[in-house]
Amino acid sequence: MRTVLVFVGLVLLAVVAGVFMTSSDRGGPAAVTVPFTALAEGSRSEVTSRVNYLIDTQEELARLWDLLQEAPPIPTVDFNTKVVAAVFAGEVPTAGYDIAVTEVEDADDRVVRIELVKPNESCVLAQSVTAPYQVIELPKTSLPFTHADTWTTKPCP
Repeated sequence: MRTVLVFVGLVLLAVVAGVFMTSSDRGGPAAVTVPFTALAEGSRSEVTSRVNYLIDTQEELARLWDLLQEAPPIPTVDFNTKVVAAVFAGEVPTAGYDIAVTEVEDADDRVVRIELVKPNESCVLAQSVTAPYQVIELPKTSLPFTHADTWTTKPCP
């Protein structure tokens, strides 16, 4: 009986240890931070729903740029070595919302970490529909893209 309990305890310990291992601990690649550059960001776009776009041609970038309001002139991107990712929060009822890429990491996938910010419910804000966005440039990869959204609430100004 004691041997069975010890064996069960060791199995449980191995399972729990596996839960806390990183992908590199399990033999997968370690996450590597990928540098990126913001090309444009703002609070007004014509995109009405929460969506992300991956752009890999100058023509697609021109079509995307037509959806942005208050954007700088369209940049020229070397799509042989770079791609463009655009993140949109969609239409929101007031000022005070935001969206931004906070980090990009490569491991098994290229993970784009996105922070969506909403104002505290007690804030008095302009009652104006906004549609926040950010457009970034980053190195090209053959890895599949995924994203991870995080919502935060910001205090009143």
